[in-house]
Formats: sequence, C-alpha cells, structure tokens
Amino acid sequence: MRLAGITLILLATLHTPLTAQSEQAGVTFEVASVHHLQGNVYRAGPLTIDGPLVRLQGYTIFGLVMDAWHLSDYQIEVSPDIPKDDVYNKMYDIVARAPGSGAPSPYDVRIMLRNLLADRFRLTVHAGKREMQVYLMRVAKNGLKLQASSSSESCRLQTGVARDGRNDEEIFSGCPLERLAERLRGKLDRPVLDRTGLRGQYEMHLVAAPESRTLKGPDPADIDPRTAVRDMGLTLTPAKASVDVIVVDRLERLTEN
Repeated sequence: MRLAGITLILLATLHTPLTAQSEQAGVTFEVASVHHLQGNVYRAGPLTIDGPLVRLQGYTIFGLVMDAWHLSDYQIEVSPDIPKDDVYNKMYDIVARAPGSGAPSPYDVRIMLRNLLADRFRLTVHAGKREMQVYLMRVAKNGLKLQASSSSESCRLQTGVARDGRNDEEIFSGCPLERLAERLRGKLDRPVLDRTGLRGQYEMHLVAAPESRTLKGPDPADIDPRTAVRDMGLTLTPAKASVDVIVVDRLERLTEN
C-alpha cells in the first residue's frame, strides 16, 4: 500500500528531562530574532536546524513550550491568570544562532529555547503531576509482531492518506514504540502511554481512522486504532494514570526586538 500525499517528518529520539526550569542557564543562543506575526497564520513547524541556525515559524507560546520541554499537548497546563489568546492564538517567528559553527544537539536547542522564553517572555513554569484517563500500550500475549530496525538514522515518519481515501496511513522507520504512542494520541480520545518496557527501534506501519472522524460519520472502511495496534502485537488498555505535566505560571507579552 502506498501513501497518497506523503509528508516526511524527522523525529529526534533524545528526551529532555521534565524539569521546570533549566539547570543549564548558561546555554543560550548567541543571538535570536523573535517577531510577532499578524493576521491568520497557523503553526508551520516543525523546528528546523541548519548548522548553527535554528528556525521556528508560526509558533504559539503553547507550541514553543511543547518543543522546549519535548511534551505532548496534554502535558501542558496554563495558569487561569494568563490570557488564553496570549498562549494559544498569538503567533511568532524565531530565527536564532547557536554558539559555535556546527549544528547544536536537539537537547541543547531545547535548553536554549527554554532560556529564550524566560528572557523574552518572562516565562516561568513548574513541574507537576496530573491524574487522567489514558490508554496503556502493552505487548499482547502472543508477542510483538514488529520488525526491529537495523538503521542508525534518526526516527523517520511518513504520513498520508491510505488508498481507501478514508484512513490515515503512517510509516515509521527506526522509531521507538513511544513514537507510535504519541501518534495514537491524535487518533483517540485520551493519551496513550508506552508500557511495553521495550526500548528498541522498530519498523511500523499504522493504518487507522481517528475516532473524531468516525464519530461524525462512520464508514465501513474505517479501521479502529485499537484494532490496528493488535495487528502489531500490541494492546491498548483503558486506565487512570499519573502523568508528568508542566504548568505555565507566568507569561508576559513580547517586546519586539
């Protein structure tokens, strides 16, 4: 089965520890231009790194926090004292230069982005926990039905529409199972937490329709995400779990530089 309308996404496999403020306050961009966008603009993302240059185009504060702490949307909470428009609707372009002549690591970029948010927006946050309804992804009784990856490259994801024109189709190359869990979040009504205990890289092929689409108008061709993962030797079990979150406590409006 071939993808119709392929989008290729490179996914960094490196995790940033979930801490409120950076312990590496000295790791900052050498120079950074931050501009507020006018009009109806949508997040262009993802973050791109070209040598020492780092670009983020059409990002909201919410999106910047997601990238700075390497979080999913359900892991961010915002103080009710902060205007929602400032967090979810105002858009920004950022062009920054990291120290040195080479490309910075994804980890260093996240640390520098946190420090940029603290400097330009006076952003402060704290780490916490939140109980929520989730799906726990585990290996099925009959075992995992996925091919381990032999590639040394970073996780690559191709997304598109399946030939049936109804289901989403995603091909993962050299990706950890947690990436599958993250993508399933967009197809189900709650977060998916990887509880397989497996830390390898795998080749995966997911064809499924988001629940939001099937609820509005089901079609016989629709494939339930829970059925799709069973074909991979995985199960999704409803549960309540404590999830790491970042709470945005303070945010000031940008003064153009």
